[in-house]
Amino acid sequence: MKKLLVVMALCLGGLSAHTQSISMSDLTNLATINLTDGNNFLTSGKPFRQEYTEQSPNGFILHHYIGITAASKPETVIIGDGVKTKSDKVLHTVIYKSTNTKYLLTLIGEAQTAELKKNFQGVDQYNNIYIFDNFLYSVHVFIRTDNSGGFVKVEQKDFVE
Repeated sequence: MKKLLVVMALCLGGLSAHTQSISMSDLTNLATINLTDGNNFLTSGKPFRQEYTEQSPNGFILHHYIGITAASKPETVIIGDGVKTKSDKVLHTVIYKSTNTKYLLTLIGEAQTAELKKNFQGVDQYNNIYIFDNFLYSVHVFIRTDNSGGFVKVEQKDFVE
């Protein structure tokens, strides 16, 4: 009887556990692949569906994704091209938004353990701000001071091969 109770408690605990759907590694990888591969990654490998596309003011297409499971409902991802360099290379941008600040704090922890150097930590009137980077990416994390959510912006850097 005790074993049955323990098994039931573990099953219920597993069902109620909510984890974020995307990692810092996923976000940086999304910043290096094309939109088709990014779409396949998010809709086939992760619990997201494409909600809509839009054209940014600089003429690039942005794809918006929303979470479709209970754990991913507070999450949205925007992927697209962000900047065209002087050498006509197009750099990618990924924006991850969440209303769950625990998810954002987890991403900060992952950034600190990855090869991303923290360049800035501060606060303004609305956000706690964290800036990380390495030679490939610039990562900005904004968590609202009222803990109602925030976002992570990953930008691919231009580098000479």
